[in-house]
Amino acid sequence: MATNPTPDQHLTRNRRTGILVLAGLLMILLALWHWLPDLLKPPADKEAPVLQAAWAQFKAAQGEEDDEAGDTPGATVAATTPVAVVTQLFPFDPNTASEQDLLRLGLPPGTVRTLIKYRSKGGHFYRTEDLRKLYTLKPSDYERLAPYVRITGGAVLQDKPYERQTYPAYPARSAATPASLELNSADMAALVRLKGIGPVFAGRILRYRDALGGFVDVAQLKEVYGLPDSVYQQCSAICTADPGRVQLINVNTTTEAELARHPYIRAKLASGIIKLRNDLERFREIAQIRQVPLINDEKYRKIAPYLRIH
Repeated sequence: MATNPTPDQHLTRNRRTGILVLAGLLMILLALWHWLPDLLKPPADKEAPVLQAAWAQFKAAQGEEDDEAGDTPGATVAATTPVAVVTQLFPFDPNTASEQDLLRLGLPPGTVRTLIKYRSKGGHFYRTEDLRKLYTLKPSDYERLAPYVRITGGAVLQDKPYERQTYPAYPARSAATPASLELNSADMAALVRLKGIGPVFAGRILRYRDALGGFVDVAQLKEVYGLPDSVYQQCSAICTADPGRVQLINVNTTTEAELARHPYIRAKLASGIIKLRNDLERFREIAQIRQVPLINDEKYRKIAPYLRIH
């Protein structure tokens, strides 16, 4: 009578099977570990030795040709390095020296280019010390070349100490300050004779006078842009303004654009005056412009001297 296997015997067979499977896997892994580097290695380049041998043969032949060329009289061999420029020291004028002369003096090519570019843009060397303007010039090169600098006729300017040039004081005005000056008839030459008035302020005074049509009061000089009060005080003592020379605007015939150009009127006030004139048909007296809402007493006093009705 056969006996059934006990649980212990059944587990033993299972374990045995597992051990065999694990052993097989382990052997496969060991084989892969051993052979995998050879499998992944790129195929050997069979032509490499041939190419190396050919290259060595070519180099050897090239060397023989070079030797033969060197032994042949008159053979020209290409230089692999630039021919060095022989440095010489000789008198030179930095304003006229050529590029080759500067290189012969031992200046680096970059410094030579800087010097020539400086001259091409109008630069000029007046003294030996002016060479220091070249930011690429080394102090050692300057000290080496300074004794050989010759400028304007061969004078050695390095040995001559720099002397500060002195100039005579600015000449006094050709004419004395006038005792009096009428502003509406004065020109540029007359205005610049006033103390404190140069060409700039004289030009501003003339332009403002033309915009107004003339000055009716010397105090209007204070309205000139930038004119210092101290200058005004000096001018007011000798200047006069003749109202008879003022150019008046006919409010009955002028246009709105012409009115708007006046410094005291401008666009809004000009529009109001023209509207009032259209309502009245014409102005019979200057005082009627007071009806314009924008014209107060102060504004009226400023613009009335520049207006007329006939």
